[in-house]
Amino acid sequence: MVSIDLTGKKALVMGVTNESSLGWAIAQKLHQAGASLAFSYQGERLKEKIEKLTAGMSGVRLYEVDVTNEEAIRAMMADLKEAWGGLDCLHSIAFAPRPAMEGRYIETTREDWTLALQVSAYSLLAVVREAEALLNEGASVVTLSYYAAEKVVPKYNVMGIAKSALEATVRYLAYDLGPKNVRINAVSAGAIRTVASMSIPGFR
Repeated sequence: MVSIDLTGKKALVMGVTNESSLGWAIAQKLHQAGASLAFSYQGERLKEKIEKLTAGMSGVRLYEVDVTNEEAIRAMMADLKEAWGGLDCLHSIAFAPRPAMEGRYIETTREDWTLALQVSAYSLLAVVREAEALLNEGASVVTLSYYAAEKVVPKYNVMGIAKSALEATVRYLAYDLGPKNVRINAVSAGAIRTVASMSIPGFR
């Protein structure tokens, strides 16, 4: 096993919903490697959950952030700048309304399509734009994609479109930030049993 030392590094992990989420698995590895962690969560209902998950981690910073609210993103980054001075790692978020994944893609409403693309693709752009001044040289931004960005996966519907947009966003951000030695990558983890995957009809 390769040993990774991230002592002194600062990481922001977004989108952790429970102990089964990929975001939490990523956060645990960062913590084990010695990184200092900050988390953002969506809404008051998830506050207690993230507090319980991080209870054994010292120095954790928690932020309630709706990624459709750019002022909230800006406020979080301002606080991180004051507390940490910079960021070395950033993990982003995705979401689509369940009704948009239950029928045929052709039945997707404008509202559900817009929300899925805004949270799952545009949010990466919005977060990285606000974080750019904080990203240290050699920093890494990681987001999660899926095979449905390239091929049709029944019932994945609008999230497949969102993942395609996300991957294109990764490429353009990598072009913009590469000269600053900041890496932007999308990881396709495959079919893993998480809360997000269980919302896909027929996933089992």
